[in-house]
Amino acid sequence: MLPGRWFARGVAAMAMAMVAMLALVVTARPARADRAAPLRITIECQSSGRTKACPAFLRGFVDAAPVMLASPRATAQVVLYVTAVPIANADRLHLRYVGDVRGAPASIEVDVDLDTRADDDTQRAQLQPAFLRGVALFIGALYPDAVAIELIAPDGGDAAPAATSPWGWALTLSGFGSATGPYKSANGYGSVDVSRLENDNRWNASLGASGGLSRSPEVEGVSFDSNRWSVYVDTAYERHLNGCYAMQVASTVWRDDPHGQYRYGANTSVGLEWDRYPSDDPRGNVLAAAYTVGYRVEGYNFPNELRQRFAHYAQHGLSFGASVRKDKVTFNVQLHAKAELLHPTRRYMLSASPGVEIQLGDHIDLSFDGSLTRRELPEFLIPDDDPEAIGRADYAEPTSMYGSVSVRFHWDATNGARNNRFNNL
Repeated sequence: MLPGRWFARGVAAMAMAMVAMLALVVTARPARADRAAPLRITIECQSSGRTKACPAFLRGFVDAAPVMLASPRATAQVVLYVTAVPIANADRLHLRYVGDVRGAPASIEVDVDLDTRADDDTQRAQLQPAFLRGVALFIGALYPDAVAIELIAPDGGDAAPAATSPWGWALTLSGFGSATGPYKSANGYGSVDVSRLENDNRWNASLGASGGLSRSPEVEGVSFDSNRWSVYVDTAYERHLNGCYAMQVASTVWRDDPHGQYRYGANTSVGLEWDRYPSDDPRGNVLAAAYTVGYRVEGYNFPNELRQRFAHYAQHGLSFGASVRKDKVTFNVQLHAKAELLHPTRRYMLSASPGVEIQLGDHIDLSFDGSLTRRELPEFLIPDDDPEAIGRADYAEPTSMYGSVSVRFHWDATNGARNNRFNNL
């Protein structure tokens, strides 16, 4: 075969290969070239409330729109923080969008009320317009043609306002029990609550009772069976003095069973509180301090080291509470100091309960919770032949501690798929 013919065949083969490669490129490129990348969004339920709005309904809105994709926090362009505050039969949802999208605001906040007694379709219809009102600004910054805007006249007229009432009441009944051979236990609780709630004042009263029993085999003729019960009545009235200060008057009366710490007791107090944030701040922020002073009467089932079966004294206390959330960091702490007014070293209680949850990075979450309590009170002289009273004397221990630390490392799927099989059982 002539060399020219070999050369011609080689050139023809190369040309065919180049045509095939070009055809492959031409047919492959349009697959994603004209497809816009969806807005990546993650939903953080900081307070879910009494409905399925967060995350079920909100996640459904995201999945139903091709311009949005549910993503983990590490890859999200927008994080939606959701907080719910109960208002009678409604939940007021505070939607806070925090985004990193050029041309859109850094954060947007929207409020919406959901009827917690309505069906799912009604709740979704109430929630969807508010959700779209917030997320549309981010989608519009990416793809202006993907958002249609329509202005309509707001609802108006002379419609009569809906009838409302500041009064509320609640009946609570609960109980649980167990039976394992000779070991049996049962406990129950009930309460009736009446309240009146307004923006600048609140009153509530409660009547409650609890009881329980446990049965177990005797050990060397000693029974460890126990029967416990208690009843109480309390009432409190709070009133705002201005935007930062509020006062409260409270009173409580109670009675316990013969093996508990108290035979009966009563306490009345007056308190003044300072608050940095508005009442029920929609982001859940609390920064408050309170001072209380009152008078306490106690009757004991067992005498103390001062030979007292009865005591009455003035006491005062200082409390501090903070719960501050800024998107990725939640910090909370409670500090309490309470003591007998004239003899502070005879009866006092100090406690600290800190906690923090931090999203350290895109893939690391750290949380810490703890509490430390130090108390002092005259020692009770509990008879050695009353094992039930001895077993319930933890109230006399001077120190109690609790703590937990957790670190979570996570790399979540980014395709937005959902699968809850075997996780919902």
